[in-house]
Amino acid sequence: MSKEVFVALIDSGCDFETFEKIAIEIEENEIKIVNQKKINFEHGNVIGNIIKDENTNIYDIQVFNENLSTTPNHIFGALNYLKDKKVDVISMSLGLKTNYKEIESLVNEFIKKGVVIISSYPRRGEEFVYPASYENVIKVTSEGMCKDDKVVVLDKEELFFGANPFSNVKNVAGSSVAVAKFTKEFCSFFKKGFSKVEIIEEFSKRIVKWIVIKR
Repeated sequence: MSKEVFVALIDSGCDFETFEKIAIEIEENEIKIVNQKKINFEHGNVIGNIIKDENTNIYDIQVFNENLSTTPNHIFGALNYLKDKKVDVISMSLGLKTNYKEIESLVNEFIKKGVVIISSYPRRGEEFVYPASYENVIKVTSEGMCKDDKVVVLDKEELFFGANPFSNVKNVAGSSVAVAKFTKEFCSFFKKGFSKVEIIEEFSKRIVKWIVIKR
Protein backbone atom coordinates (compact mmCIF):
# COMPACT_ATOMS: atom_id res chain seq x y z
CA MET A 1 0.00 0.00 0.00
CA SER A 2 1.33 3.42 -0.96
CA LYS A 3 2.15 5.69 1.96
CA GLU A 4 1.46 9.42 2.08
CA VAL A 5 3.98 12.14 1.32
CA PHE A 6 3.74 15.76 2.44
CA VAL A 7 5.12 18.23 -0.08
CA ALA A 8 5.51 21.99 0.36
CA LEU A 9 5.19 23.87 -2.92
CA ILE A 10 6.58 27.40 -2.61
CA ASP A 11 5.40 29.25 -5.69
CA SER A 12 2.58 31.48 -7.00
CA GLY A 13 -0.35 29.38 -5.80
CA CYS A 14 -2.60 26.69 -7.29
CA ASP A 15 -6.25 26.99 -8.27
CA PHE A 16 -7.11 23.43 -7.20
CA GLU A 17 -7.78 22.12 -3.70
CA THR A 18 -4.68 21.24 -1.68
CA PHE A 19 -3.88 19.88 1.77
CA GLU A 20 -3.20 23.41 2.98
CA LYS A 21 -3.26 26.77 1.20
CA ILE A 22 -1.79 30.05 2.50
CA ALA A 23 0.06 33.12 1.24
CA ILE A 24 3.00 35.08 2.60
CA GLU A 25 2.66 38.86 2.65
CA ILE A 26 5.16 41.48 3.74
CA GLU A 27 3.69 44.58 5.33
CA GLU A 28 5.98 47.22 6.83
CA ASN A 29 8.78 44.62 6.96
CA GLU A 30 6.55 42.25 8.92
CA ILE A 31 5.87 38.74 7.60
CA LYS A 32 2.17 37.84 7.64
CA ILE A 33 0.30 34.61 6.92
CA VAL A 34 -2.83 35.41 4.90
CA ASN A 35 -5.29 33.84 2.48
CA GLN A 36 -4.16 33.43 -1.10
CA LYS A 37 -5.17 35.99 -3.73
CA LYS A 38 -5.99 35.31 -7.34
CA ILE A 39 -3.04 36.58 -9.37
CA ASN A 40 -2.52 36.46 -13.11
CA PHE A 41 0.42 34.07 -13.00
CA GLU A 42 -0.04 30.47 -14.17
CA HIS A 43 3.40 29.33 -12.96
CA GLY A 44 2.40 27.78 -9.64
CA ASN A 45 -0.72 26.19 -11.07
CA VAL A 46 1.24 24.45 -13.83
CA ILE A 47 3.92 23.31 -11.38
CA GLY A 48 1.32 22.11 -8.88
CA ASN A 49 -0.58 20.13 -11.48
CA ILE A 50 2.62 18.27 -12.38
CA ILE A 51 3.32 17.39 -8.74
CA LYS A 52 -0.20 16.52 -7.56
CA ASP A 53 -0.92 12.83 -7.28
CA GLU A 54 -2.73 10.29 -5.14
CA ASN A 55 -1.44 10.32 -1.54
CA THR A 56 0.59 13.49 -2.21
CA ASN A 57 -0.46 16.17 0.28
CA ILE A 58 0.52 19.64 -0.91
CA TYR A 59 1.17 22.67 1.28
CA ASP A 60 0.41 25.34 -1.33
CA ILE A 61 2.34 28.44 -0.27
CA GLN A 62 1.96 31.56 -2.39
CA VAL A 63 5.02 33.83 -2.29
CA PHE A 64 4.32 35.95 -5.37
CA ASN A 65 2.19 39.11 -5.20
CA GLU A 66 -0.09 40.85 -7.69
CA ASN A 67 2.97 42.39 -9.35
CA LEU A 68 4.25 38.85 -10.02
CA SER A 69 7.31 39.42 -7.87
CA THR A 70 8.69 37.86 -4.71
CA THR A 71 11.43 38.71 -2.21
CA PRO A 72 13.83 36.86 0.09
CA ASN A 73 11.49 37.79 2.97
CA HIS A 74 8.61 35.94 1.27
CA ILE A 75 10.74 32.82 0.87
CA PHE A 76 12.02 33.07 4.44
CA GLY A 77 8.44 33.47 5.63
CA ALA A 78 7.33 30.37 3.74
CA LEU A 79 10.15 28.25 5.14
CA ASN A 80 9.60 29.58 8.64
CA TYR A 81 5.89 28.72 8.40
CA LEU A 82 6.81 25.11 7.58
CA LYS A 83 9.13 24.64 10.58
CA ASP A 84 6.47 23.01 12.75
CA LYS A 85 4.61 21.23 9.95
CA LYS A 86 4.77 17.60 8.94
CA VAL A 87 6.68 17.93 5.68
CA ASP A 88 8.80 15.42 3.77
CA VAL A 89 9.74 17.43 0.67
CA ILE A 90 10.04 21.15 -0.08
CA SER A 91 9.89 21.98 -3.79
CA MET A 92 10.99 25.40 -5.02
CA SER A 93 10.97 26.21 -8.72
CA LEU A 94 12.74 29.48 -8.01
CA GLY A 95 16.12 30.85 -6.97
CA LEU A 96 17.90 33.87 -5.52
CA LYS A 97 21.23 35.19 -6.78
CA THR A 98 22.23 36.34 -3.29
CA ASN A 99 22.90 34.12 -0.29
CA TYR A 100 20.80 35.14 2.69
CA LYS A 101 22.12 33.58 5.89
CA GLU A 102 18.66 33.50 7.47
CA ILE A 103 17.37 31.34 4.61
CA GLU A 104 20.49 29.17 4.67
CA SER A 105 20.04 28.55 8.39
CA LEU A 106 16.43 27.42 7.90
CA VAL A 107 17.40 25.18 4.98
CA ASN A 108 20.10 23.52 7.10
CA GLU A 109 17.59 23.04 9.91
CA PHE A 110 15.20 21.22 7.57
CA ILE A 111 17.94 19.03 6.11
CA LYS A 112 19.10 18.01 9.58
CA LYS A 113 15.53 16.85 10.27
CA GLY A 114 15.57 14.73 7.12
CA VAL A 115 13.43 16.99 4.94
CA VAL A 116 14.32 16.80 1.23
CA ILE A 117 14.73 20.19 -0.45
CA ILE A 118 14.59 20.45 -4.24
CA SER A 119 15.32 23.71 -6.05
CA SER A 120 15.98 24.99 -9.56
CA TYR A 121 19.45 25.65 -10.93
CA PRO A 122 20.68 27.39 -14.11
CA ARG A 123 21.09 25.12 -17.12
CA ARG A 124 24.80 25.83 -17.45
CA GLY A 125 25.52 25.90 -13.73
CA GLU A 126 27.69 28.97 -14.30
CA GLU A 127 26.57 30.94 -11.28
CA PHE A 128 25.45 30.37 -7.73
CA VAL A 129 21.69 30.34 -7.16
CA TYR A 130 20.13 29.81 -3.76
CA PRO A 131 18.82 27.67 -2.18
CA ALA A 132 20.01 25.21 -4.88
CA SER A 133 23.67 26.02 -4.16
CA TYR A 134 23.42 25.11 -0.48
CA GLU A 135 25.00 21.84 0.59
CA ASN A 136 22.67 18.81 0.47
CA VAL A 137 19.97 20.64 -1.49
CA ILE A 138 18.96 18.73 -4.65
CA LYS A 139 19.52 21.00 -7.65
CA VAL A 140 17.53 20.39 -10.82
CA THR A 141 17.85 21.96 -14.25
CA SER A 142 16.29 21.56 -17.68
CA GLU A 143 17.61 18.67 -19.77
CA GLY A 144 16.32 18.58 -23.32
CA MET A 145 17.71 15.06 -23.85
CA CYS A 146 14.96 13.74 -21.56
CA LYS A 147 12.16 12.76 -23.88
CA ASP A 148 9.85 11.57 -21.10
CA ASP A 149 9.24 12.64 -17.49
CA LYS A 150 12.01 10.51 -15.97
CA VAL A 151 14.89 12.43 -14.41
CA VAL A 152 18.58 11.86 -15.18
CA VAL A 153 21.79 12.43 -13.23
CA LEU A 154 24.18 15.20 -14.24
CA ASP A 155 26.52 15.12 -11.22
CA LYS A 156 25.70 12.67 -8.43
CA GLU A 157 28.20 14.08 -5.93
CA GLU A 158 26.69 17.57 -6.32
CA LEU A 159 23.11 16.21 -6.19
CA PHE A 160 22.63 17.75 -9.63
CA PHE A 161 19.89 16.31 -11.84
CA GLY A 162 18.08 17.12 -15.05
CA ALA A 163 14.53 16.61 -16.29
CA ASN A 164 12.34 17.41 -19.27
CA PRO A 165 11.70 21.19 -19.21
CA PHE A 166 8.40 21.34 -21.11
CA SER A 167 4.86 21.64 -19.76
CA ASN A 168 1.47 21.81 -21.45
CA VAL A 169 1.51 25.61 -21.10
CA LYS A 170 3.77 27.30 -23.64
CA ASN A 171 5.11 30.10 -21.42
CA VAL A 172 5.89 27.85 -18.43
CA ALA A 173 9.02 25.84 -19.15
CA GLY A 174 12.66 25.41 -18.19
CA SER A 175 14.20 24.42 -14.88
CA SER A 176 10.98 25.31 -13.02
CA VAL A 177 9.15 22.51 -14.82
CA ALA A 178 12.17 20.21 -14.41
CA VAL A 179 12.01 20.70 -10.63
CA ALA A 180 8.32 19.77 -10.63
CA LYS A 181 8.95 16.61 -12.65
CA PHE A 182 11.83 15.63 -10.36
CA THR A 183 9.58 16.22 -7.33
CA LYS A 184 6.80 14.11 -8.85
CA GLU A 185 9.05 11.13 -9.54
CA PHE A 186 10.95 11.47 -6.24
CA CYS A 187 7.64 11.36 -4.37
CA SER A 188 6.44 8.32 -6.34
CA PHE A 189 9.47 6.38 -5.05
CA PHE A 190 9.12 7.84 -1.54
CA LYS A 191 5.52 6.61 -1.34
CA LYS A 192 6.75 3.11 -2.17
CA GLY A 193 9.00 3.19 0.89
CA PHE A 194 12.33 4.16 -0.68
CA SER A 195 14.64 6.41 1.35
CA LYS A 196 16.27 9.58 -0.04
CA VAL A 197 19.59 7.76 -0.41
CA GLU A 198 17.95 4.87 -2.26
CA ILE A 199 16.09 7.22 -4.59
CA ILE A 200 19.26 9.17 -5.39
CA GLU A 201 21.03 5.89 -6.13
CA GLU A 202 18.23 4.85 -8.47
CA PHE A 203 18.23 8.19 -10.30
CA SER A 204 22.04 8.12 -10.51
CA LYS A 205 21.87 5.06 -12.76
CA ARG A 206 20.30 7.23 -15.43
CA ILE A 207 23.09 8.88 -17.35
CA VAL A 208 22.39 11.18 -20.28
CA LYS A 209 23.59 9.64 -23.54
CA TRP A 210 24.80 12.41 -25.77
CA ILE A 211 24.70 12.07 -29.54
CA VAL A 212 28.03 12.98 -31.10
CA ILE A 213 27.79 14.34 -34.62
CA LYS A 214 30.90 13.65 -36.67
CA ARG A 215 31.97 16.28 -39.16
